[in-house]
Amino acid sequence: MIITYLNALFPVVFCALLGWTLAKRTTLLSAPGLSQLVTQLGLPALILSALLGMKTPLTQVSDTLVAIVLVLLVSAFLGAVALKLCGLAVRGYLSMLVNPNTGNLGIPLVFALLGQDALVHAVVISTVVQISHFTLGVWLLSGRFTLKSVLTNASILALIAGVAWHATGLETPIAVTRTLDLLAGMTIPVMLLLLGRSLAEIDLREWRRLGRIVGLSAGRVALGVSAAMLVLSLWPLSPLVAQTLLIQASMPVAVISYILASHYDGPKDDIAAVTLVSIPLSLLTVMALMQWAPVFN
Repeated sequence: MIITYLNALFPVVFCALLGWTLAKRTTLLSAPGLSQLVTQLGLPALILSALLGMKTPLTQVSDTLVAIVLVLLVSAFLGAVALKLCGLAVRGYLSMLVNPNTGNLGIPLVFALLGQDALVHAVVISTVVQISHFTLGVWLLSGRFTLKSVLTNASILALIAGVAWHATGLETPIAVTRTLDLLAGMTIPVMLLLLGRSLAEIDLREWRRLGRIVGLSAGRVALGVSAAMLVLSLWPLSPLVAQTLLIQASMPVAVISYILASHYDGPKDDIAAVTLVSIPLSLLTVMALMQWAPVFN
């Protein structure tokens, strides 16, 4: 099992490290529109491709959607309580703890470990977490929220369109399917390269209070795993959905949490450090889950 995990993990880590190296040594990833290309075109195409090509019933995807919403709600409650007990600002740190990196790292990792069939569940989870970033995250850090930021999100629109089309029962034209597959094919590699670029841009010179950073890093992973396991214990899902949910919930702090904290004057230095420290903790946790968690056996 460990060898299988490492073989699946290698291309994910390699591409992220390649992105980090390219960002440090070249300008190949410095184009400002590259991130927009992924978020506005690549990821929506990946979502549509997964939804239109899925063989599972639509109800199973709805189960995935409800499950990740429950995980986020449980995480928000437990995270707020934990932050209060630790004397840390809920507004500054809660979104970071609740919303994992289900996009740049989660989707590629699920695809590598569980295969094509799990991809549709991974993108549904990632889209819901994106909504949480731009609702809970923005509201906590800025004190305000606009519905426009959600309704104009390309991934959310793609999710709605894909579900609506799948619900009609109509067959997707081959030309459309092949076009979406072609566009989607670029998304996962570029997402990993951009993850590496984002990590390379984080300023680590302001690291302080190492104990708090390690504690928050471990807290993000432990919170996600605990919330997912609680939901799964109360609501058994199919093995593939349960495995996808557990992997996605155990992902590290999302890079977008650092970006939002920088934009809204949040605790960006702490979040930058936690973003990096939580990655190895997350990957080790996934390896342990695959080895010992009942849903993987």
